[in-house]
Amino acid sequence: MEAVLQYYQSIDTTLKKIMETQRPNIERAAQLVADCVLADRIFHVFGTGGHSNMATIEICHRAGNLVPCNAILDPGLSCEHGATRWSEKIVGYAQQVLRYYRVKPGDLLIQFNAYGLNCVSIDTAMECKRLGVTLVAVTSPALSRSISEDFPGRHPTKQNLCDLADVVIDSFTPFGEAVVSIEGYQYKVSPISTISNIFILNSINAKACELIAAQGMAPPVWISGNVPGGDKANQDSLDRYFGTLRHL
Repeated sequence: MEAVLQYYQSIDTTLKKIMETQRPNIERAAQLVADCVLADRIFHVFGTGGHSNMATIEICHRAGNLVPCNAILDPGLSCEHGATRWSEKIVGYAQQVLRYYRVKPGDLLIQFNAYGLNCVSIDTAMECKRLGVTLVAVTSPALSRSISEDFPGRHPTKQNLCDLADVVIDSFTPFGEAVVSIEGYQYKVSPISTISNIFILNSINAKACELIAAQGMAPPVWISGNVPGGDKANQDSLDRYFGTLRHL
């Protein structure tokens, strides 16, 4: 099958599986987000690996997405600061990141990591449990469980993120992440996990906004600065959350 069609069909199949099987958990996550906003609290989003960060970037000060979201974008985990630094493999690193971003008891954190087994992923989940932080994990349980316990990239406890979170949303990321077969080449190309993650994230955002509006509150979302009046509409939010949301 032609490469672009393969990729499209893989995305289409994966998003349909998410819609058919994960919608209840997406709605549970959205209710948790809506509850935070209605209670005048912030929530956190954290991609616990280099490319998982793209989901966090998506919600950070993005037009149409909720304002009171603390995007955790640690430079040690971001590809633009060196994709081969492997900070996600350092035991104890996550706890310091969560401390810096002021994640505290009673908070909500949405975590993205397809494999759900590296040190930062598991330490984040364990620290959330210790603190009493509600954890929503967007991950791929079948993928996590397909990786042997003796794989050196695992956390020393050999745990999976999907077994530690309060709410788990399956992103259906396949083994190896890529989905397109090329004739004469042994490896597949073109991953889909970022598309799945961002679909899930924006679905949570959409449903949360609907739930907030149903309670008589205008959903506090960012307005595009590229449309007339956008910057003015955002100024109150900037004044209110500057210093609280780390990446404004």
